[in-house]
Amino acid sequence: MTREIPREQAETEALSPIGAQPEIVDNRGRALVHELHVQRMELEIQKEELRRVSAELEQSRNQFSLLFHQAPIGYLVLNEIGLIYEVNETFCRMVERARSRLLGNSFAHCLERNSQEPFLGRYPGFFRKPAGKSLEAMVRRERGAAFYAHLEGTTIRTALGSRPVDGTPLLLLAVTDISERKWAEEKRLQLERQMQQTQRLESLGVLAGGIAHDFNNLLAIILGNANLAMEELPADSPARDSLHAIEATSLRAAELCRQMLAYSGKGWFAIETMDLNALIDEMVALLKASIAKKTTLNLALDADLPALRGDPSQIRQVVMNLVINAAEAIGDEGGVVTIATGALKCTHEELSDAYLNETLNGGLYAWLEIADSGCGMDADTQRRIFEPFFTTKFTGRGLGLSAVLGIVRGHHGALRVRSVLGQGTTIRVFLPALQTAQTETGAVAEIAHADWRGTGTILLVDDEESVRVMVGRMLERLGFQVLTAANGREALYLYQARRARIVMVLLDLTMPVMDGEEAFTALRRINPQLRVVLSSGFTESEIAPRFAGLGLAGFLQKPYALYDLARCLHRVLNSPLPT
Repeated sequence: MTREIPREQAETEALSPIGAQPEIVDNRGRALVHELHVQRMELEIQKEELRRVSAELEQSRNQFSLLFHQAPIGYLVLNEIGLIYEVNETFCRMVERARSRLLGNSFAHCLERNSQEPFLGRYPGFFRKPAGKSLEAMVRRERGAAFYAHLEGTTIRTALGSRPVDGTPLLLLAVTDISERKWAEEKRLQLERQMQQTQRLESLGVLAGGIAHDFNNLLAIILGNANLAMEELPADSPARDSLHAIEATSLRAAELCRQMLAYSGKGWFAIETMDLNALIDEMVALLKASIAKKTTLNLALDADLPALRGDPSQIRQVVMNLVINAAEAIGDEGGVVTIATGALKCTHEELSDAYLNETLNGGLYAWLEIADSGCGMDADTQRRIFEPFFTTKFTGRGLGLSAVLGIVRGHHGALRVRSVLGQGTTIRVFLPALQTAQTETGAVAEIAHADWRGTGTILLVDDEESVRVMVGRMLERLGFQVLTAANGREALYLYQARRARIVMVLLDLTMPVMDGEEAFTALRRINPQLRVVLSSGFTESEIAPRFAGLGLAGFLQKPYALYDLARCLHRVLNSPLPT
């Protein structure tokens, strides 16, 4: 009878060497099974590690994608020919374009035309070796204005997102919107230019004012002596023609001096209430004669214009200079010059873009506007038009607009310039207006008799000996006795010694040792009813506030002729005593 062997035992015996014991075969099988189990466990561990690493890589990739697309600056990846290989969402928002419209297109299409050439042509090495280099360019938006961008780059050789690379280096470009920084820089530069212009005008104004002040004393001597000589000569003397020529030349020199003082903002202002419209109407005939025949002069005057306080002769100079400049800008081809007036109640902020707006307060302003249809000005010319001796015309011109600026400054006004190259220029002058109509009161009727004579002694105080001699002769010609002093201290000694004889003091403002203001205060302390007339080459409007309410009897501007001196003295000596 045949014995049946179990299947497991038969397999074991078949694998076992002939004659092997069953126990040995079982041990080897168990070892093999254990080894297989260990290998299976190790494989599971490796799979688990692979899953963990894959998850971490996916998380890292998602984090990178989030950082890349949500970065506060724009990022682009460009290939060697400038095509966009990858772009983040920030840049897409900056240029207002979909990501799909940017990928594969040239980065140059995102730039303004005037920025493409410098970026791609002038700086080709930026793509090859971008390290340490940066550029600025104007980047276009899909809608709206372009913006200033700062570009920095670096070379990369790794895959980005789902896009593999073949080893060709790519350019990672960082794009930062610097429009606000550019605006701030331009604003800072504009303020610096304004400060430099103000400082330049101020320094030149001080120089011009100082020269004009000294020049006035010389003119006063020349003009005064010419007047005295003509008074002494008979009417048929041939020398009178020469003296008239000296007088006329002195007056022309005084006009130049007025321009210098006007530029410095310290002109001679005879302040009075005036109607700007009436002043312009009076000038129309002269203005039309001063411009080319092909140029049309139009008037657009506001009938309800408020009155002004100012010097009519200086305002006439402003109108004349601006109209002549406007006509010359039109040239021989013909065009239109328009003179307009109006009133505007404005704040300091509304005048912030005007010249000379530093000390202006809000309130009611009357404005004078001169507009032309001429050639206009570029930005550089506009910045320089008020500089002394700057001109786009022939040599020898250039003081006109500088004088305008000084006159407006002296009247506490402002200027606004609007000009477009090829489209004309408009200059608007703002002048403080009176809230209500005012009339002059308390003025003494003046007479102009050439034979008027006074009596008494006048104390003449001036630091220039030649002025003392000349004015002393003029006072004696008018019938007065004269005492002279070289400074305020000498004047005090003389007045204390001779006060009973002195009817008036003619006092220079600028003197050494003791100036006119100090001497005036000391004299009025001695005698509060003393009549004191102040004499200076500077503006009455600038000096008068310093003596407001102190009982100053009058003001005489240098240079002055014998007639001017007689008229001033007549008015002062026939006025009530100051209190």
